[in-house]
Amino acid sequence: MLLLSALLLLPSVPVVSADRGMIPVIPDVSIYEPGQKAIIAWNGKEEILVLSTDVSSTDNTTVLEILPLPSNPWMIEKASLESFYVVQELIWYHMPPSPPRFGNETDEVKVIFHEKIGMHDITVVEAHNVSEFAEWMAEFLLENGIGQQVSLESFELVIEDYMSRGFRFYVLDLIELRTDQKSVEPILYKFNTTFLYYPLLITSPIGGDGKIQLFLLTEGIIESGYYPLTKAQYRGRNILEPIQFIVSNKELSSIDPRIGELFKDKAWMTALIYEGPLSVLREDIAITEITHVATGDLNIDGKVNIIDVAITAKAFGSYPGHTRWNPIADLNKDGIIDITDISIVAKQFGKTS
Repeated sequence: MLLLSALLLLPSVPVVSADRGMIPVIPDVSIYEPGQKAIIAWNGKEEILVLSTDVSSTDNTTVLEILPLPSNPWMIEKASLESFYVVQELIWYHMPPSPPRFGNETDEVKVIFHEKIGMHDITVVEAHNVSEFAEWMAEFLLENGIGQQVSLESFELVIEDYMSRGFRFYVLDLIELRTDQKSVEPILYKFNTTFLYYPLLITSPIGGDGKIQLFLLTEGIIESGYYPLTKAQYRGRNILEPIQFIVSNKELSSIDPRIGELFKDKAWMTALIYEGPLSVLREDIAITEITHVATGDLNIDGKVNIIDVAITAKAFGSYPGHTRWNPIADLNKDGIIDITDISIVAKQFGKTS
């Protein structure tokens, strides 16, 4: 089934914000995709594991899920899928700005966004010429395995009308209808552990392929111990950075108040991802070491120096939506980069991790 919708996308829409350039930065992870998803918060002594999986079945059936834990969970409570939505919003909020573009692009049709969100496969394009757009559409449909003819002649007349009224951005949403699939309402487990833990081995007998997305919250930076998962990336024009940033206690509490209580004031979020055969998952994740980073070390190179001052100065006076906005420079998380943030870096100047 093919649904085509033409929308005028305003600059306030995050995914195509003109402030970030016409090719935006896109995170590798999306909590809307089917698979295992977990939020893991660990403060060195206690862990909160919020676990959600996606299931589907052609018939009514009962499924047994086995979850091995390193100690007796002393809290087992209902959690909310809203926690995962908040995590996704924080990943978007903290993503780095796209570098400026140079020169003029002359292509008549530009793909400026593409992401699979659940059953939706969404592509956003910018088009200025009706005939070029129609030709691109024909190739697009063939590439996506849609063999039946679509009346592009009628389509051209409609798009020409939109373009005459200033519409330049078009959302193409491919929706594949399948049997019922839903996310299991997540459960929160809290238990004592001297290492950050997530079971992978228990998944291997299931067989087949799958996708696992883990969102770790720790007092320091996670650098190793998570193979075969890898750090998810922010991807964009000339940008390839790990999804790893500091979240404030307020942001932690917005994910779940019980997670906010686990940390004193802030934590590092690290997004991990795996997609492939489940049979290779031979070991559980058991991370014992984290790297503590000085507060003003914005580029995470182990020292607070003039580079960190320059990052803050470049974003000075900016706020979310501003062309120079850079969330990592908002050290006190008040939504504006000002003299307070400069002062925080200055006080940490010369410190090493």
